[in-house]
Amino acid sequence: MFPLTELGKRLKEAREQRNMSLDDLQEITKIQKRYLIAIEQGNYVIMPGKFYVRAFIRQYAEAVGLDPDELFEQYANEIPNAQQEELPGELSRVKSRQLSEQGEKVLDILPKILIGTLAVGVAVVLWFFFQSRTVDEQPQEQVINEKTEFEQSEQVNEQQPEKQNEQQPEKEKEQQEQPSAAMVKVVDTNGRKSTLEVMAEQLIIDIATKGDAWIEVKNGKGKAFTRKMMYANQAETFDLTNETEVLLVIGQTLNTEVKINGQTLQYPVNPSDHVRQDITIIYKKQ
Repeated sequence: MFPLTELGKRLKEAREQRNMSLDDLQEITKIQKRYLIAIEQGNYVIMPGKFYVRAFIRQYAEAVGLDPDELFEQYANEIPNAQQEELPGELSRVKSRQLSEQGEKVLDILPKILIGTLAVGVAVVLWFFFQSRTVDEQPQEQVINEKTEFEQSEQVNEQQPEKQNEQQPEKEKEQQEQPSAAMVKVVDTNGRKSTLEVMAEQLIIDIATKGDAWIEVKNGKGKAFTRKMMYANQAETFDLTNETEVLLVIGQTLNTEVKINGQTLQYPVNPSDHVRQDITIIYKKQ
């Protein structure tokens, strides 16, 4: 057994305060239970690599409501730095593989270049041949071409009103499909918790992350629509029009953008003051 480190103690206390077992934490973070135990004990030797140590600690911290960046700074002496090993060898293999692939591509393209050059030469010869034969016929062809162009322009002018009429219903349909604008009012704020009142015909919430963030969306009765870790460049949309009360738990507001009916939500509390925010939405349908 390894004695608990200061970081391990803090993580374990936060987990127990949330009444979460290691099995619960494993289900939430998808990290094997033996690695979670190793994090609490500071036994990083069994980890698959130094990079995974920091990644697992970050997921553990966010799942129990702690700021991982703050932990990394406070317990820097306990957490190993992620280092890339054997990088020169990897770069050498990649470089040689790229050079080999480039050589093969040149050999593949060379016959095509020769064939293309030959085809261009034949086309030039044929063009000069037919050009010399059609010099005397140019006036007649010019009259025919002018007539054809005039007829085509008339057809285009006749078709333009029809195309405009077809485009108008499509634009109207797109406007109808867009969510109606919402009136958002801050009712109350208390620490990381806040309450908003939203008035709109419908309630569509979009959540997009540019970094790791723990996200929960549930209604006033506790029914969860999602409860998971979202990673960089992920997005989800929730149609909550049939709900009267919605709770959003944003574990990392600095990495998360929330939109209500297409409008970006300004967090009621400054994210620099509270990274995690619990936002209750009271929805009143217009």
